[in-house]
Amino acid sequence: MKRVLVTNDDGIDVRGLTSLVDALGKNYEVYAIAPMEQQSARAMAITFMREVRVEPREVAGAVEAYAVDGTPVDCVRWATDWFKERGITFDYLLSGINLGVNVGIAAYYSGTIGATIEGALAGVRSIALSVGTHESTHFEYILSLIPRLLEMADSLSPQTVLSVNAPDLPPWEVRGIRIAEAAPPGYAEKFVFHEVTSEEAPVWPEENDSGVLTGPTMFQLEHVIFDDKGAPGKSPLIGPGKNSLKGGFLTDQELKYDLDCLRYGFAAITPLSTGVRDDVALRKLQGRYSADDVIAVFIDPQEQIASGLEMRNRYTGSLSRFAACIRRLDMPAAVTELAGYGAVMREVTDGLGARTERVLRREISAWGNSDFARILNASSARKVLIAGLETHAAVLQTALDFRRKGYEVAIIEDCCASREGHDHKIAIQRLRDEGCTVTTSRAAVMELISTVSHPAAESVLRILK
Repeated sequence: MKRVLVTNDDGIDVRGLTSLVDALGKNYEVYAIAPMEQQSARAMAITFMREVRVEPREVAGAVEAYAVDGTPVDCVRWATDWFKERGITFDYLLSGINLGVNVGIAAYYSGTIGATIEGALAGVRSIALSVGTHESTHFEYILSLIPRLLEMADSLSPQTVLSVNAPDLPPWEVRGIRIAEAAPPGYAEKFVFHEVTSEEAPVWPEENDSGVLTGPTMFQLEHVIFDDKGAPGKSPLIGPGKNSLKGGFLTDQELKYDLDCLRYGFAAITPLSTGVRDDVALRKLQGRYSADDVIAVFIDPQEQIASGLEMRNRYTGSLSRFAACIRRLDMPAAVTELAGYGAVMREVTDGLGARTERVLRREISAWGNSDFARILNASSARKVLIAGLETHAAVLQTALDFRRKGYEVAIIEDCCASREGHDHKIAIQRLRDEGCTVTTSRAAVMELISTVSHPAAESVLRILK
């Protein structure tokens, strides 16, 4: 039976945790280790300079349970170390169920998520569970997701945390789940300080002419979120999914961020990276790439698709030169082929070398193919150069999936095309807006040979002339 460590930041006696432990206890060996008292917004704080007390507790469904006089990270660090000495290791860590959602910038400060990051650093697949508001009563829906969430966690690196947020609604009113990005800082929410009076500062402070305080004052931090009309309101506005019945069809753009999903009555699943090193930035600052750090992806360069292109000769010339450069640099490459659309263009097959993988594609995004995902997951590349046909369809969707997965993406514009030039132009702008670099084959190869120490650099320059 698999073992699950359960913790939270609201305290060991809170119903969110006891409900979670009780549900898990039916199918897993559960250990509950949580703070004695409320520890919200403690992020990854850890206790130094004093002793931390641990007390045994009884929690229904748990094999063992302990309350820790410290932070959520204290709980996880103590549990993983202490149980390991007893020969007990954990397959999963679940943190929650938190009373109040952790969307957008709140994730930076959340003790619920801080605990999962600590779990991930210890090599345990970790999931943060959060619901609605501080008065939430509906945990049924998020509990029903647990088997699926554990399967998702198994498919990812232990260094990736899943942050799951659900509206405080009965299951039949939740509109479903969405895989969503964390809303960026400043998107429809902020943290603000409000001046308040207290016994220590009973009156509003006076200021001198320069605005410098001349007496004591007290401030209180408040999380402010904005509704769809731009009016400020407190965070409970998003928890109940107050717009869940507004409108019918919602576009992907309207549900791009976790905060938006909650606002419209969806549960949001957001992967969060716990890496403390940015390999791409490191190599950039060091002025180097290795050949294996970059992979070239050619999307559906097939004769039948290319037959309708304007200026086909110009396109195939650029594509042929680019493929030849990739081969000379001995870089890994992947070529997708859309099922039913004929052979790959000779300009590509003649140009690429032995390090090329070919994948038959039926989905719009190449990432929908398990073979393509396997190839990329096995690669050490974190930068991708994308060329191919139908910029507005497979090229666009594949590139967006690369961005969602954290890759640095360069679109080789003169090696991409759509049969309708208008489609190509709009897709290129969308790719720019989504953070992709749009460049040319010559510029991309020149950048590579300026940062990759490779004996074939001179021959590559001759191809480009």
